[in-house]
Amino acid sequence: MQVTYVGHACLRVEANGVSILMDPWLVDPAYCNSWFHYPPLVHSVADLTPVDYVYVSHEHPDHFDPATLEQFSRDQKILLPEFTSGVLRERFERMGFHNLVPMPFGERLELGEDLAITCFRSDLIWEDSAVVVESGGASLFNMNDCKLGDALLSEVGERYQPDIVFVPFSGAIHFPTCYDYDAPTREKLCRSRQQKHLDAFVDRVQMLKAKRAVPFAGNFAFLADDQLWMNEKGTNNINTPDQAIERLQERAPEIEPLQMNPGDGWTLEGGLARHQEPPDFGRKVEQVRAMAEEWRPKLQELRAAEKPARPGLRQHFESYFMDIVERHPELAPRINASIVFEGVGPEGGLWRLDYSSDGLKVVDHRDGDPWNVRISVPTSILQRVLDDEICWDEVVISFRCRFAENPEFFNEDFWAMLYNSTSKFLESYLHQTTPKYS
Repeated sequence: MQVTYVGHACLRVEANGVSILMDPWLVDPAYCNSWFHYPPLVHSVADLTPVDYVYVSHEHPDHFDPATLEQFSRDQKILLPEFTSGVLRERFERMGFHNLVPMPFGERLELGEDLAITCFRSDLIWEDSAVVVESGGASLFNMNDCKLGDALLSEVGERYQPDIVFVPFSGAIHFPTCYDYDAPTREKLCRSRQQKHLDAFVDRVQMLKAKRAVPFAGNFAFLADDQLWMNEKGTNNINTPDQAIERLQERAPEIEPLQMNPGDGWTLEGGLARHQEPPDFGRKVEQVRAMAEEWRPKLQELRAAEKPARPGLRQHFESYFMDIVERHPELAPRINASIVFEGVGPEGGLWRLDYSSDGLKVVDHRDGDPWNVRISVPTSILQRVLDDEICWDEVVISFRCRFAENPEFFNEDFWAMLYNSTSKFLESYLHQTTPKYS
């Protein structure tokens, strides 16, 4: 089994002449012109193809990247996790892909002589997946950034005791970076969450009974002028792979740590093969600023080309949220809060969602009116999510929104509604037996 680390959450695995490309995000930027690979990629689609199968774990754009997938033949075989909602299938079909190979969860799928793959679904409420690949007596577990529960991770560990695992080590969430905290408070919150992610990396590797582990699915940076500060220490939850390696060596020295960068390869027989010298992660901020200078003209062009919101955005906004509550009237009393959206840009304004036992009211917000959460979002992006072109997760994780709470406030049902509103999965959340969103 030959494994090539492509970048971020992308791997190419080949065995006995059969190849799988996993989560191919190979075109910068992603997430509404916000995310860039760090370290930079060394491979293009042309370098990595032809490939027998493409596997996409879930619909987030650093895994399902339309700009990358556009470069594949529509005859390309796609390994498709069989999610309940069918959203991922619909997205592939909308792009014209028709050679979709379903992967029932937990069932071993033979892809060729002595090459098999087994797909596992997150046992939490959102749709995400991870895979085990087996060949030649070796096994690989690719968790990408799938939020698998401890019980399932332990089950995978007991069954496979994988030779190599690719496990998340860092955080890619807007809290607290995009919230209106002062710098010391933000830094304290970030430091706590960073440590939590590093410990989770080690805990997961140990539950998986892994022989060796690679910090995975957390290498990205922000290059836009209004986001460069988010790369600085104390402004985000992003760890570096060397921090994860250090924590693993401290807590589980019996497990071999592997730090892989774009172009690096691995085989069971030969071990790690470097494509080039690894980056000095201690100079990350300096290197990212150099990348930003190089990208500035192109990124400004991309931002300028974003399609503006259409006239009537206010009415579209109201009908979008009213429709959700009409389909799920139990939501309003469960949320029972006032959420203000600030549309920034053409057709923008301040609009408040008042959820209560009486239902939902959508009103124009004015200074002095009560509120619990305030979300500022560019109207060009808001229009796309209302049109169901992108999901709310993509909007939030773009780090182009800003948030405020009054007072400190977290409403599980509102965030679950927002994240699941376009995924046809809200019914399952509202009547769930699995753990809630958190």
